[in-house]
Amino acid sequence: MAIKLVAIDIDNTLLTSAPERKLTPENIQAIQQAVQLGIKTVLCSARPLAGVKRYLKQAGITGNDQYVIIDNGALAQTVTGQTMATHTLDIKVVTQLAELCQKNDWHYNVIDSESTMCTTDARVGFYTVQLAAKYQAPLQVFRSVTDFGKRTFAKFDITEKPELLDQIEPQIQEKFGQKYYVVRSRPFLLEILDKDANKGRVLTDLTQKLQLKQEETMAIGDEINDLPMFQAAGLSVSMGNGVPAVKKAADYITDDNDHSGVGKAIHKFILEL
Repeated sequence: MAIKLVAIDIDNTLLTSAPERKLTPENIQAIQQAVQLGIKTVLCSARPLAGVKRYLKQAGITGNDQYVIIDNGALAQTVTGQTMATHTLDIKVVTQLAELCQKNDWHYNVIDSESTMCTTDARVGFYTVQLAAKYQAPLQVFRSVTDFGKRTFAKFDITEKPELLDQIEPQIQEKFGQKYYVVRSRPFLLEILDKDANKGRVLTDLTQKLQLKQEETMAIGDEINDLPMFQAAGLSVSMGNGVPAVKKAADYITDDNDHSGVGKAIHKFILEL
């Protein structure tokens, strides 16, 4: 059965490695050809929408009939920002997490559905600032969580040095792992989301709304947080630079992110059929 939707992770999948982090001409051309064929080309990321827009523009993914999965699966939206599916956090757990971070002097932020990064961390950690710049998202510092107001919260991020986060992660898993989705998406970034917020669950929500069958979908990724997306898709493709668990779970391994692995996979399974 022909592929009608391809879900593509961004960092270290669609983009080349740091420090460039750019789309290759081969990837852009393949995506544009797929879009012209009517293929839904869904960029999927831990980033909020603000951090995805420039890549959507570069790849030529536009209009209300194209979609993104953002905030590690908390939201699925059209590329113009219309929400299609949500798995967001309650203010109660946001408050609990913020108080825990304040007590232990951990840097954190919580991202709302409008891509704003909120924190009460007056010191504002290095990695938090780095993420705000990477996401091109506004960063607001409040005196208390009650000042956040009535927002829809997509995900809670704890941002610390990898060696410190190695110690923090088991504590968060123990306290929150049973009721929430806790995932280490980067060495310095621990994310806490709604239990049903992952790239796979929201991809399933989206494909059901679009009345697509599982076998009509393909997912491309490189990291552990892409595994739920692999389970939801009919065809899973690991990048050549994917971590071992991702390569093991994939139906196919393409080239790495510095050699247009995404474009090659689109050619193989969509354009050349």
